[in-house]
Amino acid sequence: MDYKEHAKELLREWALCSNAKPKTDVISIQIEKNVLSMWAVNLIHNMNWGSELELAEACYQVDSRLKRLKEKIVIEVLTNGAI
Repeated sequence: MDYKEHAKELLREWALCSNAKPKTDVISIQIEKNVLSMWAVNLIHNMNWGSELELAEACYQVDSRLKRLKEKIVIEVLTNGAI
């Protein structure tokens, strides 16, 4: 697996999700975004200077957190409309 390409895709998805402005679940989603922001910085660092193993671990960490954030955003959209 090409982890650099996977990391780039994760960062593109993160950029899209980072602009979400929920109407009701504001605190929970903001906490998720703050935590994911720190992991995204770690991913960028490992993409540029880390080993393949460190990059794989960073991708895994961002991927799992990004999935959780996307689920919360989808639930927010389905219950309250566009964000």
